[in-house]
Amino acid sequence: MIHVGLWLPLLTGMLLLIVPGLGRSFAIASAAISLVISLVLFAGYSGQGVAYASQTPFLPEAGVYYALGLDGAGLFLWIAVSLVVLLGVWIADVPVRFLAYTLMMQTGLLGIFAAQDLIFFYFFFEATLIPSLLMLWFYGGPDRLRAIYTFALFTLVGSLPMLAAIFAVRFLGGADSFLYTDLAANPLTGQTAALAFLGFLVALAVKTPLFPLHAWLPSFHQQNHPSGLADAMGTLYKVGVFAFFKWAIPLMPDGFREWQGLLLFLAAFGAIYSAWVAFSAPDWKTLLAYAGVSHMGVAALGLFSGNSEGTVGALYLLGASMVYGSAMFLFVGLVYKRTGSLDINPVRGLAKHAPALYVLGMFLLMAMIGLPGLSGFPGELMILLGAYKVSPWLTFVAFLAVIAAAAYALTAFQKLFQENAQVQAVPDLDTREWGFAAVTVGVLLLMGLYPKLFTVYLEPLGKALAALFGGAS
Repeated sequence: MIHVGLWLPLLTGMLLLIVPGLGRSFAIASAAISLVISLVLFAGYSGQGVAYASQTPFLPEAGVYYALGLDGAGLFLWIAVSLVVLLGVWIADVPVRFLAYTLMMQTGLLGIFAAQDLIFFYFFFEATLIPSLLMLWFYGGPDRLRAIYTFALFTLVGSLPMLAAIFAVRFLGGADSFLYTDLAANPLTGQTAALAFLGFLVALAVKTPLFPLHAWLPSFHQQNHPSGLADAMGTLYKVGVFAFFKWAIPLMPDGFREWQGLLLFLAAFGAIYSAWVAFSAPDWKTLLAYAGVSHMGVAALGLFSGNSEGTVGALYLLGASMVYGSAMFLFVGLVYKRTGSLDINPVRGLAKHAPALYVLGMFLLMAMIGLPGLSGFPGELMILLGAYKVSPWLTFVAFLAVIAAAAYALTAFQKLFQENAQVQAVPDLDTREWGFAAVTVGVLLLMGLYPKLFTVYLEPLGKALAALFGGAS
């Protein structure tokens, strides 16, 4: 079933490109089936190790295998991706070809979380760029070429060193293949590990995104289609934290130790810096872009703390941010559909005409800023507890970023919905949008009120990572 779940979106996406007359309903059906498959996989997961493992020689002479499997973290994020894609194709008003690229990108994202061979991980990691860039190329704003060039430059700078590091991990470590099990049994050590880890660090910092390699992100979001669907898919592509957790740290623990201090500083500084920049954001996409960088800085701080609480919190916040971050971009798309603007200042007073839209937006913002009882809170709390054990001062800096999120988000939201009510009425949520709102609110409440549903499967992974550094906490 894992193979069907992985490749179905790609096949249906390609079919939509060939036969666009199949329309939105076909895309929705594909996304719904993918979500059902992910839930079935979750229901059948025992909570121990890698489940649904499959291994087929691809280039056996080179030690490359088509190997899939899902541990607790991969399965948690697999569900998050499947849910967001369904919400996106359901609510976004975009051409059919746009939906096709979305489904094709879904396969790449799912492959990142399921790959158990490092070469195949790299393949999915890079292949996911193609539909993302196509969405920007065909449907982006007037300055999209500059955004594409910037994104491509950052990606190229990161990808080539990581590819070199991948070969170093296998051949200098002495592993028999690129399978995760073989590589983990033969980790790199010493100065070689530090250099190889740096190769991974550059690429994964771009995809976290981690300061200062986040500079491509604001223009990327600004130039994406105003519906928010491409931005939601970009939010799902912030996979650097997962890749650090799954590959870079376990395969090169000595290398991580060499860079840990710098990484902790960059994570905390990036969180507070991005929160500060978000205060002056002129439009919603810029605000959400910097908010995402800030939240991923907090998540990275938890992971780089190297203990169980920080790791579990980082993975949980990553999954939660995929849901509420993507939903916020889709919500902004609904605002654009009604007002024709993404700017924060010119469009104000929408609460008078669209109270249901107002309540939905407020709920999503509360989840984004980490209100207790909603999805953002459990991960942030565990991160701060874990990071405090390593660096109280950097934890304090990250805490300030969490507090700042409430300030910049609520200030912008007040301008949009409550100040200077505009004369022209705008429609409130329609039937399709009510469906989007109901599912999103339900999921964010579930993740906030009952995090143990997922953390019980993340905790063994957090303890295993902490054990690499001499403890389980």
